[in-house]
Amino acid sequence: MSANMFRKLSLVLGFWAALAVPAHAAWFSSGSSELQQILTAPEITIEDYEVSTEELNIFYTARGYKPAWDFEGQDKEATFNAFLDSIEKLIEYHGLQREDYAVGLMRKLEASSEPDSKTKLELLVTDTLLRLAHDLHGDTMDLAELYVGWNFNRNEIDIPNTLAGAVANNSLNDYIESLTPKNPAYTKLAQALLAYRTLAAKGEWPKIDKGGSLKLKDHGPRVVQLRERLAAEGYLPPILIPEALSDVFDGDLERALLAYQTRNGIEVDGAMGSKALEALNTPIKTRIDQILANMERWRHMPDDFPPDRYTLVNIPNATIDITEDGKPIYHGIVIVGRVDRKTPFIQSQVRSMIINPAWHVPTKIARKDILPKLRKDPHYLEKMGFVIRGSEDDPHGDTIDWSTMKEREFNFRLRQSPGDMNSLGRLKFDFDNDFAVYMHGTPHQELFKKNERSLSSGCVRLHDPTQVAEIILSHNKNAMNAEQIEEAIQSNETHWIGITKPMPLYVVYWSVFVDDADAVNFRKDIYDYDGFLMQAMRSEPGVDDANKTPPYAPAPSQQ
Repeated sequence: MSANMFRKLSLVLGFWAALAVPAHAAWFSSGSSELQQILTAPEITIEDYEVSTEELNIFYTARGYKPAWDFEGQDKEATFNAFLDSIEKLIEYHGLQREDYAVGLMRKLEASSEPDSKTKLELLVTDTLLRLAHDLHGDTMDLAELYVGWNFNRNEIDIPNTLAGAVANNSLNDYIESLTPKNPAYTKLAQALLAYRTLAAKGEWPKIDKGGSLKLKDHGPRVVQLRERLAAEGYLPPILIPEALSDVFDGDLERALLAYQTRNGIEVDGAMGSKALEALNTPIKTRIDQILANMERWRHMPDDFPPDRYTLVNIPNATIDITEDGKPIYHGIVIVGRVDRKTPFIQSQVRSMIINPAWHVPTKIARKDILPKLRKDPHYLEKMGFVIRGSEDDPHGDTIDWSTMKEREFNFRLRQSPGDMNSLGRLKFDFDNDFAVYMHGTPHQELFKKNERSLSSGCVRLHDPTQVAEIILSHNKNAMNAEQIEEAIQSNETHWIGITKPMPLYVVYWSVFVDDADAVNFRKDIYDYDGFLMQAMRSEPGVDDANKTPPYAPAPSQQ
């Protein structure tokens, strides 16, 4: 749904104004005291739908407990049904959970002749708008309880009082729209949601049988399945005569597969290997859930995100982007944390850089990664430039029997000297965070040839740290170009450099995004953050699911 379509939807929501009660109207026979009396209970159950009265009391206090909605008179039935239609369209457009809203119950009450039906309807309409406002503002889910490091938050809004003000001022359209993310990326995701729900309405897309790789000039029934699958998602023209499909892997099919691989973060080689097959056989419902999860995360992002100048690391895409003055100036690839050592969400600022850093190895990494290597090669520390801190008489542990040492017994503090073998590479970028995580180079440049790059212990490894350094230092009085940075590296001396204008840094998880060509891109949900968020959003409030465990990992650290 485009921005223009959203504006048209806002016109439909003008029915709210027709439902609003004029200031002089008295709806209850006993005046406002009846409504006030009803709301003395902590919660109200209307059939099977539970309504909390806390925010309803705030809303109606602002109105002097006068009702907000008028359901009587000429054309009110049509007006109210149009109002509910608009609510359903909003829920659908924003990918909210339909079961959280009592739309069906409100339609039933509107048609009811029971004496208390209009009272119940009054409360349900207000409750619905309160829920909608909170959902659109990202207030419903606490992502900090679900995700490692989540500290993104929107400005707090007093929803009950601001909603009451919007009703009084006849400005509900503007109010509801003000609660939604303004970034075009969110609108594009809403459009993608509509597109993929339209595809889903046609049925599940075709599956491709397991088998070997398929490439240009191959033939057989699996080629036909691949052709049908790509056509189902729009990578090939619609199939009008299925029985006429070619079973030969031709150039058109290769071009379609290349486009699919590009937009799904798979190695772009034009052959359908195991990774491409896995992605192609991902159910359309999973893709829709990914879109929904990304929209929910966007609803929690700060109102001023992103600023005109920032660095953004996208974990599922394993990429880094730098923007200056609102314009993208750098795009590169990175290595992010393994599934068992996740890179956390981060909102911080790059404040300093170290040239030729030493690496002080975290105990966990020393036990898990270095001790097994020492068991195989007792001279590993010396070969890789490590020393045991505080052990001047035996800096490399030559007298220690590593082969029998247990993990819990490994309490040595290791330091790796600067140099070509240092795990941090030659440049390290520091920023405040609770996880001892930073960005740095790496001596293992060969790992960047991999398409899937969740390989680190939580830190972000840069493919081209020198270019990143040049950009981040560009506002310093003594800015350094790439050549000067390389000269400083070759000196083998350690230098700490403060960043005069700290660079805002965001580490996020966009597993679905729409590119500049308006093509929907999917990335593998490597940490299961999409799946877990959708599970949490669909859980009944208050239900304790013992099997539902947040996908936390041990705190990432320093590699």
